[in-house]
Amino acid sequence: MDAQQPEAPWARLFELAILLTFGALIFTLYSLGYLDRILGNTLTLWFFGIILSIVLLVEAFAFSGRKTDAHFWSWLTTGLGMLGTVLGFSIALAGIDVRDLQDAATLSAEIGQFLKSVSFAIDTTMIGLSAAMIMEAMNKIRDMLYGPARSEEPVSEEE
Repeated sequence: MDAQQPEAPWARLFELAILLTFGALIFTLYSLGYLDRILGNTLTLWFFGIILSIVLLVEAFAFSGRKTDAHFWSWLTTGLGMLGTVLGFSIALAGIDVRDLQDAATLSAEIGQFLKSVSFAIDTTMIGLSAAMIMEAMNKIRDMLYGPARSEEPVSEEE
């Protein structure tokens, strides 16, 4: 805990309640079957696992009172989501056989495969942006609860 941070147990409980609410939202999405579709793709599962690990580590450090560069980490999760988008579109476009687009019988199958690959791109974008939004929201909530003493500015090496 920072020396400047006021002791406010209610603030810690509030912060924990918000974090648990985000966890409950993920569980609800899972129980409704939404995450089953998303995580059915192995590559999307990898992106989800990496991004979720980043969020959990950053939030654990921040909850324990350590300074975290939340803007960097939210940028990183957004970047990973965008990387998944580019990868998804690249996979989708590489899978198109132009000769099959000229035949009406195979056109439907080609479009279906293309859309399946594009769904990976959209899902990774959603995962990355959602993680960034959660970290930025929690950073703003911590600023409101504790003040700017827990800012995300990294300590310079000169100090």
